[in-house]
Amino acid sequence: MTRFHTRRMEPGDAPALNDAYNGLGVAPFRPLEEMQRLWRGGPGGPMKSWIVEADEGAGWRLVGHHGLCPMRFTLGGQDLLFAKTVNSFLSPEFRHRFVYPRFEQRCLAEVEREFDATYTLAGFVTQMRAALGYDTDILELDFEQGLRAPAFLSRLAMRLAWRSSYIKSLIAPLRSRRAVVRRKSKLALTELNSAAARGSHFFADFWDEARLSAGLAPRRDTADLAWRFWDAPGRLTTLTAAWPCGTRGYGIVSSSDGLHFTLEDIFLSAPCAELLAELLESLLSWCADQGGLMVSFMTTADSQTPKMLAVYRRKMGANLSGHHRDQYISRRLTALGRERIGPYWPPLNITAITAIA
Repeated sequence: MTRFHTRRMEPGDAPALNDAYNGLGVAPFRPLEEMQRLWRGGPGGPMKSWIVEADEGAGWRLVGHHGLCPMRFTLGGQDLLFAKTVNSFLSPEFRHRFVYPRFEQRCLAEVEREFDATYTLAGFVTQMRAALGYDTDILELDFEQGLRAPAFLSRLAMRLAWRSSYIKSLIAPLRSRRAVVRRKSKLALTELNSAAARGSHFFADFWDEARLSAGLAPRRDTADLAWRFWDAPGRLTTLTAAWPCGTRGYGIVSSSDGLHFTLEDIFLSAPCAELLAELLESLLSWCADQGGLMVSFMTTADSQTPKMLAVYRRKMGANLSGHHRDQYISRRLTALGRERIGPYWPPLNITAITAIA
């Protein structure tokens, strides 16, 4: 007979948990050092984490986990603390022998007065999260744009490259050439590597200004952006812009192969659809000039005003992959959050900044 018990995660559990997470094969391999950076280095505080252990007669071993990663948010001048579900799983062989939702419900009860809200971007668990009191009505929008004419063929070619290393080898020489037809861009961008972005005066006071009109949004102080992006491994570039009216904006772009780029985050110090269109077009132009074939971006309709959302729809197309459709964001106000924010959710800004792994 299998026995189970649950407990708070301790520092010594980290190697076993990271090995179990890597063994699931649901994400790229994560070194233990990167896990520890995410777990302990966030400006919102260390991860809240619980594990499930099973004993089938040979001793206790880790078979499940639920994590809540503190994420700083703001609502005007108000500072808030949310938590994103992280690396929540139960090993497949135990899914019919252990009641996982009850375990997660107990974890949530422990932090009801520590966080203002919890959320997850994992669309395949919306039914379970709805049973735990989550709002699951916000549809994730996945946009993409081909960078070489015709744009639709660029998007198809990128998918073929993902499926075949041979096709990718044929496409790879594009990285060393500029786009045959250059995209129109009338905005000058300042290009920063991660070290330069961390020390930039641009971000020293950016969020002090932007938060006043940002609504409910992830905090984007230097410490938050460094932990989420600039201190993380991978090829990543930050591009900033400024207009004579005083508005500033930035985009953070990543790429693992120089062909597919992800717009990880984009924000303006004051909302303006015309300036967003200029910034987005300039970011697409920059990616094309790097030899890129396609750019992807994730957001929600709830997190953008109609005018701002219209810019993304005009400049980019819906993701062609079927598995990206009908993905919903799950979010839940805690007792503390209902006291501080109110009983109903205001529009919540969502980009990949909220998707810490």
